[in-house]
Amino acid sequence: MPLNHKNQNNVNPPTITHKAGWVLIDPWHIMRDGFVKVESGKIVDVGQGRGGSSSEQMIDHGPGVLMPCLVNAHTHLELSALKNLTNTNSGFIAWVQSLIEKKNQCSEKNLLAGFFAGIKDMVDSGSIVVGDIAGLELSRQPFLESNVSGVRFREYLGADFNLSFDCEKIKSDKTISLAGHAPHTTSSDLLVKLKSVTTPYCLPFSLHLAESIDEVEFLTSGKGAWADFLDQRKIDTSAIKLTGAGPVKYADQLGLLDDKTLAVHLVFAKKQDFQILSEKKVNVCLCPRSNMLLHKQLPDVPLMLKSGLKLCLGTDSLASNDSLSLFDEMKFLSQSFSGISAKDVIAMATINGAAALGFKDQFGRLTPGRMAKMIYLPVNADNANSIRESVVAGDFSGKIRSIY
Repeated sequence: MPLNHKNQNNVNPPTITHKAGWVLIDPWHIMRDGFVKVESGKIVDVGQGRGGSSSEQMIDHGPGVLMPCLVNAHTHLELSALKNLTNTNSGFIAWVQSLIEKKNQCSEKNLLAGFFAGIKDMVDSGSIVVGDIAGLELSRQPFLESNVSGVRFREYLGADFNLSFDCEKIKSDKTISLAGHAPHTTSSDLLVKLKSVTTPYCLPFSLHLAESIDEVEFLTSGKGAWADFLDQRKIDTSAIKLTGAGPVKYADQLGLLDDKTLAVHLVFAKKQDFQILSEKKVNVCLCPRSNMLLHKQLPDVPLMLKSGLKLCLGTDSLASNDSLSLFDEMKFLSQSFSGISAKDVIAMATINGAAALGFKDQFGRLTPGRMAKMIYLPVNADNANSIRESVVAGDFSGKIRSIY
C-alpha cells in the first residue's frame, strides 16, 4: 500500500526521514546509505547516514533503493475498461474501428470504474505523475481529486469550435490543459486554436504525431487506407488543409511545435523530422510496447537521442497495451535498444517526463524544494551501476512501495 503521510488537519505536519540502502537522487547521482527528509510534502534535505534527530519520525525502508516516482507522460485512463476488448491483431485501422465500437458499448459507469482502476494500477507500479489524455467530462473531477499529480489533457477531434477550452494550472502539481488528437483526425484550424489557448498559460500541449503509416500516407497524398476509412464513416476531411507535408513538417507549418509541445509516438518520423523537433525543442514521448503491438515497428530511438531530443515514456492505454507499468515500458525499451544506457532510460521515466509535463521543478529528482513523491524498490545490488540496471530491467523481488 502507498505510504501517504499527509496531515489531514494541516497542524504541525511531522518531519519524516526516509532511509534506504541506496538513494537514487537522479539518473546520474546515487548515494549509498542515504536519507530523504520530508516536511509538509516537500523534500527539505538529502544526505548520507541517519539524517534525523531522535525526536523525528524515521522510516527505514530497507536495503533497496529510494528514487523519484515514475512519470507516465502519456496514457488514456478512460480507456482502461477496454483492456483485452480491442482488435490489436489486424492493423491500425481495424484497431481504431474496434476501439470506437467497444467504447460506444461501454457505459459511463464502467468507463469511470476503469479510470479508477487505471490510477490504482499506475500508483501500485510506481507512477504517481501522469499525462492523461481525456475525452469525457466525467473523469475531470475524479482526476483532480485523485492521489496522482500531472496533467489532464482534454483531447479534441474533428472541427467543432462550439466547445469550451478549459485550460488552467489548478495547483502546483495538477494542470488542466488541451490536446489535439492528431493532424489526420483534428482540423487544421482547431489544432491552431488549441495551441493558441495553451500558449499564454505556458502549459503543455499534446499531439499524437507520425504514429501510423496510414497517417503519413493521408497527409502527404490525401489518399490511402485512412482516406477510405474516413470516407466510409462519411467524415468531411475538407477542414484538414493538406499541404503534401508529412506529419512533423505539417505540424510545424501550423505553428504547433515549440518547447511546450509534447509530440507522442513518432514511429514513422525520419531524420529530417528529428531535426525540426530538436530545433523547436519539442518534448517527445515514446510508447514502445503499444507501437510494437499495433504497428509492429518502433521509432528510431538511437537517432532521436543522437539528434538531441529530450525523450520521455508513456504506456498509452490498456486498449493497446497489457499494463500501465512504466517499469514494463523501460524494460521493453532497453531490451529493444541495447545500446541505450540505463541512465538515459531512467531519465526518460523520471526527470524528462516531469519536464515535458511542466513539472521540472517539482518532480524527477530527489532534491530539496521538490515534492516528495517517491518510490522504494527492493533491489538487491552492490554498486551504482547495478542499481540503475536493476531499475531498468525491473530486476527486483517484492512490491514497489509508493510514498507520497
